Amino acid sequence: MADETTNRSKGPREPVGEGGDSREAIIAATIEIMRDQGYAAVSSRRIAERAGLKSKLVHYYFKTMDELFLAVYKRIEDQHFIQVTRALASARPLHTLWQLNLETTNTAIVLELTAAANHRKILGAEIARASERFRLLQAAAFERAARDAGREPPLPPLVAAVLSLALSRLLAMDRVLGVSSGHEETLREIGAMLAALEGEPHKVAPPSAA
Repeated sequence: MADETTNRSKGPREPVGEGGDSREAIIAATIEIMRDQGYAAVSSRRIAERAGLKSKLVHYYFKTMDELFLAVYKRIEDQHFIQVTRALASARPLHTLWQLNLETTNTAIVLELTAAANHRKILGAEIARASERFRLLQAAAFERAARDAGREPPLPPLVAAVLSLALSRLLAMDRVLGVSSGHEETLREIGAMLAALEGEPHKVAPPSAA
């Protein structure tokens, strides 16, 4: 028992009742730094300064940067999955998913996480897992929409999902960079394809996570 007490006394202690708040503050600060300066700028010192915490607390919650980046990605992916679930339950799921995929709010941070994943295998594996899940969900949505419309899908559902995701991410990335060439024409063609399956689109705003 004495050994256990001694071991517990080593390292920083988190104030009672503030654990959840501190962990959340660390994740939020990391996201801000990555969005403003890129993933290479992330350090325990910068995170602590941004979060208003002692740098030792960063190591208390996240033993390695891999753990921290993984927590950041899971936070964003969990929020995105809530939005996807709501989109799939909407009156026009394909239209709503397309609008959601065009959203640029997290595009910059996802690009940074993808770049970080080139050097962090655990992060890359998590991004791949989430991407596979979302791709299959979107393919199922295309298949269901074609069946409900009594039409043959314009493309195999999985191919349609891959192309839709690739196009929306490219357009979102373009917007972050300030590129707009070809956007109007692409949006018009995609809109026509979706209208053939779900009818003429109304103005659909991407659902927000609660």
